[in-house]
Amino acid sequence: MTHDVVLVFAKSWGALYLLVCFLAVVVWAYWPSKKATFDEASRWPLEEEDRPWR
Repeated sequence: MTHDVVLVFAKSWGALYLLVCFLAVVVWAYWPSKKATFDEASRWPLEEEDRPWR
């Protein structure tokens, strides 16, 4: 394998790999069952309890 072959492989399949990873994260984030988890996490900074970190 020459450097040029590896470069072409990395550019083409690397872009496809990143696209698949991006789409997987988007699907995971917008999955309907995750809504409750994200709603709860969005309220964490607004909790009024002042307690130690541990």
